[in-house]
Amino acid sequence: MKNVIAVLTAVLFLGSAGAAFADEAKGKIQAVDPTARTIQLEDGSMYTVAEGVALDALTPGTEVTVAFEEKDGTKTATEVKPAM
Repeated sequence: MKNVIAVLTAVLFLGSAGAAFADEAKGKIQAVDPTARTIQLEDGSMYTVAEGVALDALTPGTEVTVAFEEKDGTKTATEVKPAM
């Protein structure tokens, strides 16, 4: 019985681990608001940029890849880098 519980616990743990992975989006920056720490891509998607992610190199017209996590409808960019 202990083995069954251990296996079920492991399966549940591994199943929930996927929720921690970030999503990615690619696009061209339309607007940057350093005060609100947000960027908007040309497709209209809006991202709050996490503390520690530099905003000074982000300018409208730059093609970027945004790694983000979504929680409660808010997309938080954990990394913004030039698109490759």
